[in-house]
Amino acid sequence: MRILWKILLPAAGVISSSLSAVDADATAFGASLHNHRGAPASFLFLPKSTSQTYRSAFKRQRHQIITLKNNPSWNIPRGGQQSLHSLRSYSSALFDGSILSTATSSPFLQYNIVIFLVNLLGMMISLIFPGMQYHLDLLGTGAFAVASSCMLLINGINSSLLRVQISSLAVIIWSTKLAAFLFYRALKVKEDARLESTLSTKSGVVFFWLISFFWGAISSLPHSLGVASSLEGDNIGLYSGTIIYTVGLLMESIADYQKWSWKQSNPSKFCSGGLWGISQHPNFAGNILIWTGIAIMNVPSLSWQLVPVACLSPLILWNFFLGQAQGSITSGVELATKKYGGDPGYSDYIENVPLLFPDLKKLLAKKN
Repeated sequence: MRILWKILLPAAGVISSSLSAVDADATAFGASLHNHRGAPASFLFLPKSTSQTYRSAFKRQRHQIITLKNNPSWNIPRGGQQSLHSLRSYSSALFDGSILSTATSSPFLQYNIVIFLVNLLGMMISLIFPGMQYHLDLLGTGAFAVASSCMLLINGINSSLLRVQISSLAVIIWSTKLAAFLFYRALKVKEDARLESTLSTKSGVVFFWLISFFWGAISSLPHSLGVASSLEGDNIGLYSGTIIYTVGLLMESIADYQKWSWKQSNPSKFCSGGLWGISQHPNFAGNILIWTGIAIMNVPSLSWQLVPVACLSPLILWNFFLGQAQGSITSGVELATKKYGGDPGYSDYIENVPLLFPDLKKLLAKKN
């Protein structure tokens, strides 16, 4: 909750300062909304092709501000005594809808709006049917496929780019595959003990789906920013990214299948066969590779300011999954210790098998 507060508090400050500027003159009001050489701060998070549309809209708004300022019949007293009618007229002149329409036409924002709406649907279902878990991963993970499919249909000329098509197809395949598997698992297992306490209250439900939305938005950064770019990128990044993505997809899929099959035959034993014998969480490692590959596909098409933003996805995923594997984020490690702690082989497994990525040196040494 502290992390969310740190994110929301500055946003609230920006909104508050913008609203208080209504009591100032037109120049001060315009200054409160603009920075970075007269461009809105959001330009820093959008590709050049998208921000050009914004710049033209803000030029029109700036012209309206100057016109209002130079009009002697327009008097905005600093004491805040202007009539409600004048205030409404002033607000209407500044915000005639063009800024909102250009903002929502951004492919980056459109993608995240779809992610938000799907998670909102999930939250409503959780509130109406308390305790039900069948839809959690179906919607939370499936939102990626829904958003990527929508962007292919409505993104116009960018959708004709090979890079955008491959990146979108990669996200759709991964999302559909994982959502289907997790939904099938939920139907069989019925409930996840790790989520019982979180979903037992309305505040917990809201928090869960907020995290799910932020998770989707942050994980998707390489793709959502790439989809918004009209640049082709380069073949080296596209092909190498596709290879890394494919390795990650296979690793995650095989790991999920191996653990599911193991649990059907050995429900009371921890999984240590196949990929699970060289990594405690090979599915996590595969997911990191998936988004690293998607990032490599799209980074060459982004402006240099956006490259670090796109790279946040695999970096945050790495730290999040590492926290899960160590037990500092969820109770998975604690539950596993209670369940398998009596098995002498479990302690040896935890001590010698890497958390995420296999130790290639040890594997090569064993072969030699």
